[in-house]
Amino acid sequence: MRTKTISVIALSNRDFDCLESKLREAAKWIEIAGHQGSDLVVLPENINRFCGDGAGNPRFVPAHKAAFRDWRTETEIVIAAAQEAGVTLALPVLHWEDDILSNSFFLLSPEGHCVGQYRKACPTPGELDSGMRPEKPSLMEWQGIRLGGAICFDTCFPEVISAQADAGAELILVPSLWPGGRQLNHYARHYSIRFAVAYPAWSRIIDIDGEEPVAGGYRHETLRFGFGAPVYTTTLNFDRVALFGNHNQEKIVEILQKYGERIRITFDQDNVLFFLESLDPKLSEQDILSEFQLIPAHQYFANCRERYRGASGSPGPASCNV
Repeated sequence: MRTKTISVIALSNRDFDCLESKLREAAKWIEIAGHQGSDLVVLPENINRFCGDGAGNPRFVPAHKAAFRDWRTETEIVIAAAQEAGVTLALPVLHWEDDILSNSFFLLSPEGHCVGQYRKACPTPGELDSGMRPEKPSLMEWQGIRLGGAICFDTCFPEVISAQADAGAELILVPSLWPGGRQLNHYARHYSIRFAVAYPAWSRIIDIDGEEPVAGGYRHETLRFGFGAPVYTTTLNFDRVALFGNHNQEKIVEILQKYGERIRITFDQDNVLFFLESLDPKLSEQDILSEFQLIPAHQYFANCRERYRGASGSPGPASCNV
């Protein structure tokens, strides 16, 4: 059983007095996430931007002027807070990289070391006009978990998610300035992948069944009136796998009989999916998959696609078990 506690912070997108004021507020929420036992904290996109661009705001700073030249030094307050809290931090910044404007998040270890970077794969038209380039997503390793990324507009393109799912991503970190839509819940269920979305108005964590064990943000009146903390924390079990009904359903009773309270199996009738979860630290879902020759849902459909490509004539295999 592999469990990790994750926090998404709905850091306000109101106008701050200055960048330092915004960074200090972020640091406060990171401290609270640490007190809640979080292993990983995700902040919303573009921590550089401390004034909104609505209705001709005279204090708004365009991307090329807001971008950091030395992001580590300029976000030192936030990085120090994450070190003090003992958490890994997904820190999203606009920055210059070899004189190219980049929208990235950096993955920082509890010691403050940069252990990964995700660059926005699909910049908005405005970002392209500013000189930003599309990037190819790549995965990061974090404490035995394969992490992917998607920054805001990236979530509008299913191929960004599917490519990372095919590469084995287990969790997609999404610093964002838009909510991501219900499509993220569909992606989670369809690709058997988890999402940690940090967005000011409505941050949320989505498990592989498409459900949200935790969600919240400045849509809440309590936060808008100054009460509560915009920190949303849950523990995810990465020894949980989705199984499509075909083939796997024949083994469910046998698995329950053998492992009893050491596992949990739930059934999503609408989507014909079983969710198998290990509750025993000494038992991984991979052990059960191997023992009973089960096929995870995402792999099952990948196998089917391969058979379609290789088949002559009309596709339509009787079985996609291999």
